[in-house]
Amino acid sequence: MKSKHILCLVLMVLGGAVTAQQILPFPPTPSASKPGLTMETSTYKKRPEAKHLPADAPNILIILMDDIGPGTASTYGGEINAPTLSRVANLGVSYNRFHSTAMCSPTRASLLTGRNHTGVGNGQIAALANDFDGFSGVIPKTAATMAEVLKAYGYNTAAFGKWHNTPEDQITNKGPFDFWPTGYGFEEFYGFLAGEASQYEPTLVHNTTYVTEEREEGYHLSEDLANKTIKWLQEQKTYAPEKPFFVYWAPGAAHGPHQVPQEWADKYKGKFDDGWDAYRERVFNRQKKLGWIPQNTKLTPRDETMASWASIPESEKPFQRRLMEVWAGFAEHADYHAGRVIDQIEAMGELDNTLVFYIWGDNGSSSEGLHGTISEQLAQNAIPTKISEHIEALNELGGLDVLGTNKTDNMFHAGWAWAGSTPYKGTKLVGGYFGGTRQPMAVSWPKTIKHDKTPRPQFHHVIDIVPTVYDILDIAEPEVVNGFEQVDMDGVSMVYSLHDATVKGTHKTQFFDIMASRGIYSDGWMASTMGLRKPWVGGIPKGAKTWNPMNDTWELYNLNEDWSQSTDLSKENPEKLEEMKMLFISESTKYKNLPVGGGLWATAIFHPEDAPASALTEWTFDAPLTRMPESAAPKLGKMSSLVTMELDVPKEANGVLYALAGFSGGVTCYVMDGYLHYEFNLFEIERTKIKSESKLPEGKATIVVESKLVDRIGGAMDVTLKVNGKQVAKKRVPRAMSLHFTSNATFDIGTDLDSPVALEYFDKAPFAYNGTIGKTVIKYTDVKK
Repeated sequence: MKSKHILCLVLMVLGGAVTAQQILPFPPTPSASKPGLTMETSTYKKRPEAKHLPADAPNILIILMDDIGPGTASTYGGEINAPTLSRVANLGVSYNRFHSTAMCSPTRASLLTGRNHTGVGNGQIAALANDFDGFSGVIPKTAATMAEVLKAYGYNTAAFGKWHNTPEDQITNKGPFDFWPTGYGFEEFYGFLAGEASQYEPTLVHNTTYVTEEREEGYHLSEDLANKTIKWLQEQKTYAPEKPFFVYWAPGAAHGPHQVPQEWADKYKGKFDDGWDAYRERVFNRQKKLGWIPQNTKLTPRDETMASWASIPESEKPFQRRLMEVWAGFAEHADYHAGRVIDQIEAMGELDNTLVFYIWGDNGSSSEGLHGTISEQLAQNAIPTKISEHIEALNELGGLDVLGTNKTDNMFHAGWAWAGSTPYKGTKLVGGYFGGTRQPMAVSWPKTIKHDKTPRPQFHHVIDIVPTVYDILDIAEPEVVNGFEQVDMDGVSMVYSLHDATVKGTHKTQFFDIMASRGIYSDGWMASTMGLRKPWVGGIPKGAKTWNPMNDTWELYNLNEDWSQSTDLSKENPEKLEEMKMLFISESTKYKNLPVGGGLWATAIFHPEDAPASALTEWTFDAPLTRMPESAAPKLGKMSSLVTMELDVPKEANGVLYALAGFSGGVTCYVMDGYLHYEFNLFEIERTKIKSESKLPEGKATIVVESKLVDRIGGAMDVTLKVNGKQVAKKRVPRAMSLHFTSNATFDIGTDLDSPVALEYFDKAPFAYNGTIGKTVIKYTDVKK
């Protein structure tokens, strides 16, 4: 690439015929007027606007659903209503061998750049990035996104929904903004920067400004995203009708937390009563009947470490059923709002010339809910729990009807995620097996693509979307974008397959790796290994400290004969397996996927102390502050710390002094009826509450909250409350957290603007403090790892 760039510059200097396609943005069009000494001696001629696109360049819409498995959509044999996905499929064509990376940030980075995930620093989600090049969490400017290129060519560009590709330590309102959506070519962004968000109380960003407007009763994020997209489309049509648009629409659904209005969940009442094993059988038969999978496909068995439906106690089954009903309603609700966006495009008369990619999942359904949970971040923090703890806490909140509301961050049992992977054996986070990596995709462009119900069986990957778009638009892969020399794209164009379901595929090799669950595809063969852990097994994996990836057991599959990876051929063909394993190492070296397992470094399993966080160890707030992203805020639930606050205490003192995160997990210090309170909310299942022995004195007061780890990060923590130098309460928190409480909540001083951390003031939120808060100083003390 470097030699190409040098040649390009030399030709420019020599006046050679170098097209502007090689260097973006295009140079400005020179003036057509000729100035003289005076206007009378000048010639005025308006410069022509340069056109870099064909006159009939299509609009582009990418719909990317979140955490949804290949065996879920009714379009392709599943039992979740997906009328919008069906609409796109019935207008165009579908792909049944299209693939993702098995994880959020990696898939999105690959989708937007056309490069492999570790090659652009996204081998892990942004919240767990580390210092290895392939896992840094930063898309380099040497790998321009499709939005950057299309904007340079004349598209209006916009993104709505989940982003999850900005470094955790750069998401405050002070930036820097280079790696925000607007820094990657999107002229408009409305959504959330983190990996997930409350659907009722999300922390949102508009371009580079955090949204603070009040939300109406009945608010839901998926609806809001559709509303904002529709408004943008209407304005785009008004202000720049001559320009095509590129819209990237990526809702938070159906990622955890699974939250949706009750009427949507109720649509599925009773539909899953016979459990996940029976669901798989029904869907498998329907997939064959529809011709979505080959007739000789085998249904893979349930892993021995995953519970059967029959083994679930009857007393727990209503809980497990309702979790799936909520998820199903959540997924259909998002599909419905995706349909509203398409309705708007049709109302504008633009649907015929709009190229739509509807990708049903950035990875498979998530098994991170383990045994079913009311607070899904427990898994990321590797906190073991019993299902009885979840049901007990849920009953205290109001029972099954609370699931899907703003009082829970529920996620279904891993068995439902596995069922959603029919007929495959993987789920989200399983990189080596389909189910985590195989995503249905529908593509429509009525003006050009003739509807054909025959599934496209060519093996393709999200890295192929960008080359496909460039091929359609006749855009050459740029050499330089915004001054940065570009690395080559890794994907191939899929245009050849849009019009022919029988043509031979051109994507010959593809490696997969998510946190050491890895595989390698090569011209019909697939070698796979589960790696260190199975994501549906909670806690720290056995043998983690002595794990060596070189000792992992690999399996071998002939995909030309075995669609679902059901028959391991490793013993019959050991030479082929060794060849594939060597190819995996070669591809990993090429695409910065080393060390093997590098994505696990900053997790709760190995080095939670190295997880992305602010470099600061001390903060001084001269006045109350709100909406500080948790990722940039003091880790009050993780590190030993000292919080010192100067207060003016009124006679009837009430309100929040500080709050980190939200109702699904967090810490809060507040005053109620004059008494000082502290609560450590361990993801709803365990709440440690502390109350002062007496009321706060009126007038000036200094309070101190000292939190001290007893042994290690994630272990017990002693919390002491002091007022004016005197201890007024002390208690041990049995378990602290290892990584973070949420992905998208904030830290507030003087109020609690997120979902309230404590149930005691839930109905009074944001429960602003009615006195005056002066200086607040927070610092880490005696940090233990």
